[in-house]
Amino acid sequence: MNLYVGLPDSEILQLLTSISRELVCLHESDGTYLYVSPNAKSIIGYEPEELLGKNPYDFFHPDDRRLIFERSHQPILKGEEKINPTFRFQHKNGSYLWLQSDNRLIVHPTSGKNYIHTSSRDISEKIESEANLALSERKFKTLFRDSPIGLVLTSKQGFIDEVNESFAKFLGYEIFELLGKHFSDISSEGELEENLRYRDSVQKGMIDHYAIEKQYIHKAGHLVWAYVTVTVLRDDSGHPIYYLAQIIDIDERKKTERLLLENNEHLKATKNSLLIQNKQLQSYNQIISHHLRAPVSNLRSLIDLLKLTKSEEERIELQNHLEAVTESLETTLSELITTLKIQSLEHYHPEWISIRDTFAKVEKLMEGELLKKKVQIELNVIDKETVYVSKDYLETIFLQLLSNSLLFSEPSRTLRIVIESFSIGNETTISFSDNGTGIDLSRYGDQIFQMKKTFHRQMSGKGLGLFLMKYTMESLGGRVEVKSKPGEGATFFLYFPNQGNNL
Repeated sequence: MNLYVGLPDSEILQLLTSISRELVCLHESDGTYLYVSPNAKSIIGYEPEELLGKNPYDFFHPDDRRLIFERSHQPILKGEEKINPTFRFQHKNGSYLWLQSDNRLIVHPTSGKNYIHTSSRDISEKIESEANLALSERKFKTLFRDSPIGLVLTSKQGFIDEVNESFAKFLGYEIFELLGKHFSDISSEGELEENLRYRDSVQKGMIDHYAIEKQYIHKAGHLVWAYVTVTVLRDDSGHPIYYLAQIIDIDERKKTERLLLENNEHLKATKNSLLIQNKQLQSYNQIISHHLRAPVSNLRSLIDLLKLTKSEEERIELQNHLEAVTESLETTLSELITTLKIQSLEHYHPEWISIRDTFAKVEKLMEGELLKKKVQIELNVIDKETVYVSKDYLETIFLQLLSNSLLFSEPSRTLRIVIESFSIGNETTISFSDNGTGIDLSRYGDQIFQMKKTFHRQMSGKGLGLFLMKYTMESLGGRVEVKSKPGEGATFFLYFPNQGNNL
């Protein structure tokens, strides 16, 4: 029964199908058009009258005709339902567009004749979009797989989802061995904290990409340097989905940089050594000028006087002076020879020497003097118990420091000596402190390690011990510093280079 008063069923059908986005058709069992909805022109370019009596197979793409017949047409006639073929249909302008149909079989209630009802919609844009997406994915996968630089796709949790051959080869793995690992499993701890800090900034939306130099752990166990650029892929809500890392092998470059840096440090050490040697030569010139010329001139004068004198008493006195001057000259020459021996590294054989054992040996050698002055000694070498130096050199340095402390002890209090050691960077440091008379560094700071310099008139020091100790330290590539105040004692810091440093 018609519910729309005054309108025949055919007009109602016309109205409904004209506003529909789908092309509604009725076909004979062989496919011939019996009815085509009015919106046909807007979808396939034809007026309905142009299609009536024609067969749609004439408009199907030749590649699709057999599939439509076998997978849609025949099954419908056999009574199958839910047939939704997707096929190409030639538009009136000659191009093909993609249609998707809902097809069903209709049986006339009185004649029992079979008809086919189709309702088709244009899905060309969807097909094109899917095709473009598939093409993009193929391009991405091709570029990802064949990229000459390493590429790694990780989830937002940091687990490796995809990796290409270049990166796997860079780390010595097969691709399947890396899939599922966390990126921190193959990252050096050295730069991991910085890496995680950047990822956290990405998670918070503060940045979208970052680049760092980091070390990865090769499958063989060694570290390799890489330059890594990480880009984040976000969903429509802005949340990170994947992280794409591009990895460039810079291992050789970093090794070269490190070699250049080491060479530069070596050149600096050589330059410092030459400066020290130049300073030492200047010191020698000064010593020879002031300590050899004077006694030699004195000797010449005494010999001249000896030739002229006729008094036996004066001759004996002059001979005594000659012996004293000669002895002084021998002492000076001996001191110079000692410093020359220290300068020569020909017999220097460094090794890791126990600070505790070496000091114990020196302490034994000076046991008598230490007991006599009831010296309190505290040896704290827990942090660093060894130092890279020649055993003889270290014994000599301890002898000089102990002798210096005994010589300049404060009579009003018990001499207390504290020895400590610790390691910083490429150096091992020994600190040697006493509570002796101390030195006024504001007055003598620039002279304290010079030869023949004494700072306590009431003391009998020759000004040689500190000079020799500084010479020894500089000769083996180290250095020495002192902190002191008058009446409060002194602390000497001995900085020893570790193995292979500066020597």
